[in-house]
Amino acid sequence: MDEMKIGSNLMKKVIAKLIKMAVKNKLGYEVDIQLSELHATIIDGQAHIHLNADAEMSKDELIKIIKKTGL
Repeated sequence: MDEMKIGSNLMKKVIAKLIKMAVKNKLGYEVDIQLSELHATIIDGQAHIHLNADAEMSKDELIKIIKKTGL
């Protein structure tokens, strides 16, 4: 069993920035993400990732997401 917990603020900021860029590039949404906790466990080739995060976006971005998902 391999386990990784990221507690460094610098690493959490870097990973959050990468997630923000991926969301923008793949989905087209401008979302600010802040990670509070990131914990990954790999057991027998299966990865389990626990992520505690906050996201901020404009009202317009939220409306775009809601309309696109049909909610």
